[in-house]
Amino acid sequence: MAAELSLVEQRDRFVAFAFAASDVLMEVDQDGIVVFVSGSVKSLLGRSTNELMGTHVAGLAADEDWVVLTEFLKKLQVTGRASDRLITLRREGDQVHQVSVSGMSSPQRRGIHHLAIKRVPLASRRSEALIPEQPMSVLDFANSSAAMGVAARKSGEGVNLAMYDVGWDAVENAINPEDARALNDTLVHTMRAWAAGGSGVGQIGKGKYSLLLDEGIDPKSLSNRIAEVTKERHSNLDLKISETALSLSDVIDTDDFGAKFEEAMAHFDRVGGEKFDLGSFTDVPPKKKVPPPRPAKTAPAVPPPSRTQTASQRARRKGTTEGWG
Repeated sequence: MAAELSLVEQRDRFVAFAFAASDVLMEVDQDGIVVFVSGSVKSLLGRSTNELMGTHVAGLAADEDWVVLTEFLKKLQVTGRASDRLITLRREGDQVHQVSVSGMSSPQRRGIHHLAIKRVPLASRRSEALIPEQPMSVLDFANSSAAMGVAARKSGEGVNLAMYDVGWDAVENAINPEDARALNDTLVHTMRAWAAGGSGVGQIGKGKYSLLLDEGIDPKSLSNRIAEVTKERHSNLDLKISETALSLSDVIDTDDFGAKFEEAMAHFDRVGGEKFDLGSFTDVPPKKKVPPPRPAKTAPAVPPPSRTQTASQRARRKGTTEGWG
């Protein structure tokens, strides 16, 4: 039985390597603890195999991506597979070192997850200045998602626009403003790890967010995770989260689906998650056109005083009595 299990393990590892063409293959358990690692470990990750064994994989990430990598594992546990995610590793001095991580759950060994880690070519690395702010504005998110939608169409992948309303009034009533801002940042990083293709997260309004989700992910799964993350930090908060998802397939063949994103998010912001009643992009009400302002009427020029004076006034100026009557 031991020999048979060993063959299964070898097959799993071979499939993961072949699938991802990775520089490093890592296996983690359900808690994110490294149980196997192989490949260009030292050169890519800066640590030896022995140093990594038994540690939590999130310890590899820089502070700003610790939550993202942790949530990446949560997504992997829920969906069984997670596409490439750009992760910034812990810095050496001022150097920024980025890798791409993808994942697949083992089909035979329950609770074991493969992580394929690839070196990001220098020419493909985005400078920090080019990385969009998180969260993004509605307009920036719409533009970014439009580009992502084009890429999804070309590759034949299914992607949905998902929107979440966590009920921010309850948050502001329960915790102080500083903690509320920190929670907002945490939720954005959490959702960023679930976003398809690293497309980022849009901030629609207070406690309202948008992101692209792979078609196979149930939007409710992320709602549950958002509630868990909030509860871990503030035990007195039980969020009532509303979510919706619109398939990009309804609008992706048109030239204006970036504008459709904006209109859908604006409607979500106006009515809120509970009252959002649109089932597809075709139901999105068009943006109301504001008529151009009418040109301001110019007041008629005031004629010179000589034209407005009476005959008697003009006569007085001339020193005569003309027109006095």
